[in-house]
Amino acid sequence: MPTRSALTRILLKTSIIVFLGSAIGLLFNVFSPGGITLKGSWSNKITSDSVVVPYSYKEGSDPPAISLDYAQMKFQSARTVFLDARLSADFKEGHIQGAINLPHEEFEQHASLVLPKISTTGEIITYCDGTECEASLLLARELQELGYKNIKIFFGGWAEWQGAGLAIGTGE
Repeated sequence: MPTRSALTRILLKTSIIVFLGSAIGLLFNVFSPGGITLKGSWSNKITSDSVVVPYSYKEGSDPPAISLDYAQMKFQSARTVFLDARLSADFKEGHIQGAINLPHEEFEQHASLVLPKISTTGEIITYCDGTECEASLLLARELQELGYKNIKIFFGGWAEWQGAGLAIGTGE
């Protein structure tokens, strides 16, 4: 069994290794062009149109991000389809009135029922819970790959829509 002084030396050496490893990692992060922000919110960024989007959103290659005002304007149009990318249980609890549920995580199970009802050239707006949710972005990318042309993403999503007191539905 090691003595108390041997345990103290082992603990001291371990602490030094952890400290040096952390310091090297932080320095690398600071000087790396792809380093992550260490304070503040790094999950969102703002587009050139002043819309808050998840960090993974790629302006220019991903479908355009839209504001609540734009989503509300398009809600008035019977030709715009709102696709809720959240799970079915969340959709049943509440959603944008008239929206269709196409959960990104269950895309394969729901796509054959939903996609035949939607024109590949008609306007589609995807949404999920809010700015930190990426399901609407991932759903929009899948639709793009399938040939859908006129897709927009409402990153404010259910949280912003409900918070604004706009028309909602429940159930399926």
